[in-house]
Amino acid sequence: MDAQTIEWSDVPFVLAVCETGSLSGAARKLGVNHSTVFRRVESLENRLGVTLFERLSHGYVMTAAGEYFLQHGQKLQERMTRIQRELSGQDLRLEGVLSVTTTDSLLYLLSPVFRDFQHKYPEVEMRLLTGTRPLDLMQRDADIALRPTQNPPEHWIGRNLLPVSYAVYAHSDYVKAMQYLPPERHRWLQLDDSLRQSPMNKVTATHKADIAPVSLTSSVMGMFDLARAGLGIAVLPCYLGRTCPELQQLHAPETKNDTCLWLLAHPDIRRSARVHAFFEFATVKIREGQFSFVE
Repeated sequence: MDAQTIEWSDVPFVLAVCETGSLSGAARKLGVNHSTVFRRVESLENRLGVTLFERLSHGYVMTAAGEYFLQHGQKLQERMTRIQRELSGQDLRLEGVLSVTTTDSLLYLLSPVFRDFQHKYPEVEMRLLTGTRPLDLMQRDADIALRPTQNPPEHWIGRNLLPVSYAVYAHSDYVKAMQYLPPERHRWLQLDDSLRQSPMNKVTATHKADIAPVSLTSSVMGMFDLARAGLGIAVLPCYLGRTCPELQQLHAPETKNDTCLWLLAHPDIRRSARVHAFFEFATVKIREGQFSFVE
């Protein structure tokens, strides 16, 4: 293989197909369209003049060339990622792109923080990423993570901003209509298996009867919307539940909970001026602002 002919941006797509064994699996892993993965794989194969995969009915199977590419491509990707991290960590300019990953519910609440940061540092381009998949700051999924968690990774630099509490909520109309029903007849809303380790699911298990939930959703905001529509009972972060006057808190907030809101970044970019500025700005705004994360 002639490294001169390799387009670096194609490499992650090929590696994702190697790891998942299909275009659809690679697309889900990378958060892109199926057709995008197909084009990038075809592009790299054409550049190299080799076939990396056998296209079979049950998926993509690596050829000998594909196995060779996987072995050496992963090492190349790791080296490139480390170079990017270290160069980013030496950037002392208050300009350029700053990517922050957070949850959909926190973005809903904390949009004013991002707005005010952008006003103060107009040369910094904010890139806000939301989602439920596990974040990977090692691979530069983002520069900063703003997430509720019980176990922040020890090797990342981090700042514990505030504790986060959860409580049981339902729409006032639902409460009136269902108040005389036995517990096993109530309709519970719950996060699906993609978030099965969420503190909200753990709190839900301590309250609801041993029945299947009536609705599963893959996002906290989705569950919030269903509860606001009166579809059932949901465990929600108190910072979210209190934003809707129609939602009634049915139980006191969960006290046996060690979830906190954390600011996290990879150690290699701790010297970045953008990262430092956002850490200091967000800490003050969130701790001293009008945001209540506990009751």
